[in-house]
Amino acid sequence: MLFRIACSSLLLAATFTAACGSDDTPPGSDPDAAPAEVDAAPLSPSCMEAADHSDLEWLQANVFDSCSAFGVCHKGAAMSAGGLNLESGNTQDAMSGVTSTLFSDWTLVVPGDPANSYLMVILGAEDGPLKDGVGTMPYNNPLLCQPKLDAINRWITSL
Repeated sequence: MLFRIACSSLLLAATFTAACGSDDTPPGSDPDAAPAEVDAAPLSPSCMEAADHSDLEWLQANVFDSCSAFGVCHKGAAMSAGGLNLESGNTQDAMSGVTSTLFSDWTLVVPGDPANSYLMVILGAEDGPLKDGVGTMPYNNPLLCQPKLDAINRWITSL
């Protein structure tokens, strides 16, 4: 019985950790994040490609879709993720002009103003408050690579 409980707990933890992964990397890891301890790590093709984008279509396919790939994260009602649904077709409406559920004095995406958009704070690209136990996104994973953060910044600026 104890063995079954332990196995079930491991499976549940693995499922939760797998959220926000991608098809070509181990579950739960960002294929495009450079290791924090190596400043000159080579960028992945996706990160290099991000330099040419600021469009939601590319960001959806290369950033936000991985965050909505699993029911435990930003999919459907997304109850474990503040109700933030980042599935294709929902992303902009779910964030643009929407108050953060973590900090009510912050807006998730302030059109034209990435520095004051909570999305940039929670992605680790801007200074601001982070809730204990939540930290930066993607949850329990390295931050997105700088070119992807820059692409999100350009997208917010263009809104």
